[in-house]
Amino acid sequence: MQKDILGQDVFLIGIPGPYRRRIALKYLELTQREVEYVSLTRDTTENDLKQRREINSGVSHYIDQAAVKAAIEGRVLVLEGVEKAERNVLPVLNNLLENREMQLDDGRFLVSPTRYDKLLESFPKETLDEWKLVRVSENFRVFALGTSVPPYRGNPLDPPFRSRFQARDIRNAAYQEQARSLMSCSSKIEEQRLSNILSFAHSLLASKSSVLTLPDFPIDNLEPAVALMEQFPSLPFPSVLSRIYPEDILTSEGRKAVTEALGMFSLNDRNSASSKISRIHAASDNKCKVE
Repeated sequence: MQKDILGQDVFLIGIPGPYRRRIALKYLELTQREVEYVSLTRDTTENDLKQRREINSGVSHYIDQAAVKAAIEGRVLVLEGVEKAERNVLPVLNNLLENREMQLDDGRFLVSPTRYDKLLESFPKETLDEWKLVRVSENFRVFALGTSVPPYRGNPLDPPFRSRFQARDIRNAAYQEQARSLMSCSSKIEEQRLSNILSFAHSLLASKSSVLTLPDFPIDNLEPAVALMEQFPSLPFPSVLSRIYPEDILTSEGRKAVTEALGMFSLNDRNSASSKISRIHAASDNKCKVE
């Protein structure tokens, strides 16, 4: 919020997952700001950020894209996955980020609000419109979301582009906050079991070493995993774990570490009798009962 008040763009860095995006969108919802969202990929081009040429009724038109619309309308431009974009794409935003200026393909030129207002003191607005000068809103902000490269895959950001932002490292939420979130979405699972599940996830995150390399545990996927266990109480946790964590592709040492962690927190109930479905029969016309 302080960076927003100062008119500075923000770069949120963290591990892969939706946590950074949730923080950004919740802040924009709290401040009632309009947003333009762009998910960057290897296939993203300059036209996806600036302007795209389209044909309508046999006539070619330039259509403003997210970055241009956000700059003119005073919205917040959210760029997610900046580490995935090719290195020749993001520099097109350098001048817009630093000076709030950009040359558009249709001949218009985006001008910073301070410079545009100074020009208005000497020239009428009609003259500026003839010059195709467009004022950038003073409410325009950019929220960039990315991961550190390395250790994660992607393209390192160019120093000129990186220097345009005030960066902050955003990790997972605090343990107590995650525990409250899991308990709020479950009414049938015991609190101790939920605590064990969360402790198991954090133990895998803390198990990184030069000898044993485990993939980051997707903490954000615990809520849908708990919701699945809520609907199917007989489903063992190792079965749920296989849906959110790639245990089967780990090395023998990695699988052993996961198995030991499951046993440490009393979650290794793969072969428990309660997890087996013995019979399914009709309880009514539209319902089935599982035993």
